[in-house]
Amino acid sequence: MSRNNKGDIDKKNVRFAIILTITFISLLFFNFLIISIIFTWADWLAILIFSVLFIVPAYFSNAGMVIVGGGKPLDKSKLWRDGRRILGDHKTISGFVKGPLYIGIPLSSALFLLFFILWPAIQQIPIEGASLGVYNLYSELFYYQYYFVGGSFPIGIVIILLRIVFCSYGAAIGDLAGSFLKRRVNIKSGAPFWIVDQLDFAIGALIFALIPAIFFPGLYLIPDLNIVIFLLILTPSVSLISNTIAYLIKLKDVPW
Repeated sequence: MSRNNKGDIDKKNVRFAIILTITFISLLFFNFLIISIIFTWADWLAILIFSVLFIVPAYFSNAGMVIVGGGKPLDKSKLWRDGRRILGDHKTISGFVKGPLYIGIPLSSALFLLFFILWPAIQQIPIEGASLGVYNLYSELFYYQYYFVGGSFPIGIVIILLRIVFCSYGAAIGDLAGSFLKRRVNIKSGAPFWIVDQLDFAIGALIFALIPAIFFPGLYLIPDLNIVIFLLILTPSVSLISNTIAYLIKLKDVPW
């Protein structure tokens, strides 16, 4: 590929990154408006909090795979039947195993341990809000207790740990699935694969984090549609906004 062609492609990707960033900021705003109109602004805030608490192990693990990655590639440099690498050099055994194990799970466990300690104070906020009638959708304390501490003690500890582990390794598997798809459509490592790059780990986390619901029905909640939709908007938004801002203020050479 000539330098000019590469420059043209990069310019197109930069423009597309900015357009996507504006689009997802708009989606966040419209999501806020719709939820606030149908329910209340407090319900939207609850959706935001529940979504972040649910997905945070995936965020930690996704970052962890980059930090502790390196070493032997997971696909052992083997090719798929289309003649391209199965995953690529950046997807390593170390990153896949240690990202969740050394970073995602410990950091998430520490965070939720803090919530366990602070729960007597935290629960007063939704209790007070419910008494004032600010919630239409999430007026029961059970939802807040579930997302902050997993439910009633001691079963809540088991639920939280299951959610952390399945969400963390689900993110790792989702990331691998995105890389596999990226190789199949012949996008080079390091080049943007828009939306898939931003969502693969979150979708993997969502799918795998639902598995414990099979064994603990009634105790392990499946995120409702409002939370799932919000996560599918929030996760690309975080990546796109942060990378685009970093590019615009010259902290990064490209906005991806």
